[in-house]
Amino acid sequence: MQKIIYKEDKGTNFGKWSDDTSKLMYFDSVKDILSKIDTTGIVADYGGANGILKEFISNIISIDIDASKKPDIVDNILTHKGNYDLIIIRFVLHYLNDYEVLKLFKHIKSYHKGKILIIQFTNEDLKSKYFNSKNEFKYFRTKKQLEKLLPKFKNIYSINYNCTKEFYKNRLNIENAKKHKEQINAYLLCTQ
Repeated sequence: MQKIIYKEDKGTNFGKWSDDTSKLMYFDSVKDILSKIDTTGIVADYGGANGILKEFISNIISIDIDASKKPDIVDNILTHKGNYDLIIIRFVLHYLNDYEVLKLFKHIKSYHKGKILIIQFTNEDLKSKYFNSKNEFKYFRTKKQLEKLLPKFKNIYSINYNCTKEFYKNRLNIENAKKHKEQINAYLLCTQ
């Protein structure tokens, strides 16, 4: 029996919702970000869930601990090792506390010699984000809090957007969500 880690993520349907926020987060912004970097070679999608990045990088290898999402490799990114030219960590850091984020980067640094791309949303209005994030437990951060965990990364992309009620209806099945502002940021680190 496959182990489902995050039921609210909806397995292989994760990120494929039709609301404007989902389209921006999982498709439009990702397309813009990936156009700014070299994605040739062996690319890994750490915490890659259902492999949604394959729409942009066909040979990308998704690694996720949740087997219900059907990643290419079922493994814990905090301990996974592989020989990659680029590691992408997209919308994953809010699943980890600060200690786990630092542990992840220390682990990656122990074996990885290529580039690391972080794509992560941030929230200046944490009160609204937590209000809307019922039925889940995550570690949301402001941009400043995130950047303290990424001191050597270079910001290559930022976009502000409204996180809509429809997003929370699709994502977490919440009827009374409130629209609030959010930001997507992308950071690149070259370890060589």
